[in-house]
Amino acid sequence: MVCQSCGTREATTLVQSVVGNHLTKAALCSVCAGQIQPAAVLDAMLEALAALRTRANPARCPNCRISFATFRNTGRFGCPHCYEHFIAQVRDLLPRVHAGAYQHRGKTPGRR
Repeated sequence: MVCQSCGTREATTLVQSVVGNHLTKAALCSVCAGQIQPAAVLDAMLEALAALRTRANPARCPNCRISFATFRNTGRFGCPHCYEHFIAQVRDLLPRVHAGAYQHRGKTPGRR
C-alpha cells in the first residue's frame, strides 16, 4: 500500500484519528508518520482518556455531586435537583420498583 500523504513510499503505519464521532484512517510511510506533531498525538491520547474516564465515572448531579450509583445503593437522592438530573435513569427504574407502574400508588387499606 502506498503512503496516503506523500504517495511515493510504502505505507508502514496506520494512523487513526477520532474527532467527535468521526473516525479517519491514514496509511503513512515511516517518514510521513514521523512528521506528525507529538502534541497532536498527545492531545488525541488525552481526549481518549477523558472519554474513558467519563464512561467509568457516571454523571453526577451538578448541584450535590451525588452519582446515580450512590442513589441505587442508598435509595436516597442528595437534593431535589437529582430528580431532574437523573430522570432518564429513574424512568427506567420505576416500573421495576412499582410493579410495572410509573407512579407510586401507596398501600391500599385492608378490607373488613
